[in-house]
Amino acid sequence: MRDCGRHACKRRCCDGDCPPCGEICGKRLRCKNHKCPAPCHRGACSPCPVMFTISCACGETHFEVPCGTEKDQKPPKCRKSCGISPLCRHGSDSKPHKCHYGACPPCRLLCDEEYPCSHKCKLRCHGPRPPPNPDFTLRPKKKKPNHQSESTPGTPCPPCPELVWRPCLGQHIGAERMMVCSNRTQFSCENLCGSPLSCGNHYCTKTCHALKSQSSTSLVQHKRSESCEECHLPCEKERKPACRHSCPLPCHPGDCPPCKVLVKRSCYCGSMVHVFECIYYNNLSEKEQMAARSCGGSCHRKLPNCTHLCPKTCHPGQCPSPDKCAKKVTVRCQCQTLKKEMPCQEVQAAYHKAGSDPKDISKSHFGLGILPCNSGCKSKAQVVDQELHLRKSKDLEEKVPATEIHPPKRRKRREHLQETKKTSQLQKIAATMKWLLVIVTLMVTLVAAAYFGYKGLMWLSDWMNEVEEQQRHRRRHPRI
Repeated sequence: MRDCGRHACKRRCCDGDCPPCGEICGKRLRCKNHKCPAPCHRGACSPCPVMFTISCACGETHFEVPCGTEKDQKPPKCRKSCGISPLCRHGSDSKPHKCHYGACPPCRLLCDEEYPCSHKCKLRCHGPRPPPNPDFTLRPKKKKPNHQSESTPGTPCPPCPELVWRPCLGQHIGAERMMVCSNRTQFSCENLCGSPLSCGNHYCTKTCHALKSQSSTSLVQHKRSESCEECHLPCEKERKPACRHSCPLPCHPGDCPPCKVLVKRSCYCGSMVHVFECIYYNNLSEKEQMAARSCGGSCHRKLPNCTHLCPKTCHPGQCPSPDKCAKKVTVRCQCQTLKKEMPCQEVQAAYHKAGSDPKDISKSHFGLGILPCNSGCKSKAQVVDQELHLRKSKDLEEKVPATEIHPPKRRKRREHLQETKKTSQLQKIAATMKWLLVIVTLMVTLVAAAYFGYKGLMWLSDWMNEVEEQQRHRRRHPRI
């Protein structure tokens, strides 16, 4: 063996004075990375002469350390900023960071992405991340990977958590509920729909429902949507021009058709009846209506102060100048012996002068007693009175027979009893009918009072239940 004590001498047999060992030591050094390059020797090997370079991710900052001590070292701190651009929506707004190994730090800003409902996400940024730098290694791999590191995709924003007032299916005011914005469930407020019907005059009386005319994206609302009820009421519009006839059509939009009902209008004197179409008559002015109603003949109305008719053409209102009647009137004395023709207005003046009203005098006595009687009229009047008295007495004797002047007493009693029986029976029937009517009216009033009292109590209880439900609803869902 040679001096190293490890290798044998390869010479032929000699006197034992072998030369020093010429082999390389080859022992593993303390760094555990290299072998000793010195000639074979005894004792401990010298430290590893190789220096190891440690650098940052970009390679601009580096330092050297003896081999074997690099495991306890950390990469140097580089002052330069990281060259990887962020992939989230903030981009250049994100805070820059220094050069590093591995993945870039997450973005610390708020997401602030706008929802379709116009609200914004208030969570921390959860957008995509750029591909990371390789991790810090002391010895790089000899074989490079074929695939490049991919970026980490971001997570979508969660459903909108904002609280909003959501209207009911019928969009009624005051029936909103506080709900999460992302919750699209529809609800009915149980009120009447109230939407205008196709006629444009009445409103829907169904319970709150979704209308087909509303634009809805949800399939649930589309299934629940229904059309409002159809109007079957009669037309109640006021016609133009105004008339008292109702429209014959059912309830409809727009104006009513012109009224074709025939209207009867009598003339002012009452002798003729005109027939017009309602639309034609109402479109006439007041003057045209007055002219259309006049019959064109003479007025047949009696003057107020005398027995004559109005001589004017058929006209509205009172007859003009009733005190100036120019017709001739035959006036007589009290015994009707003297007679004379005078104008009617003079006769009226004579009556007024005598203190009597011409309106109270009948037609047969009009003008009687205006002329004064003379001496011849008085003797003639006495003769005429005597003759009239005799004629009246004779007529009475002829009319009343002798048998009927003094009827028998039994007949009188019989007739009196029959009359009293008839009257008593009629009185009994009338009394019973009155009692029956009173009893029927009392029964009807009692039944009506009980029915309407019951209806009133039911309405009051329903109203109180609605008030309690509204109070509970307000306690559960207070307005913000």
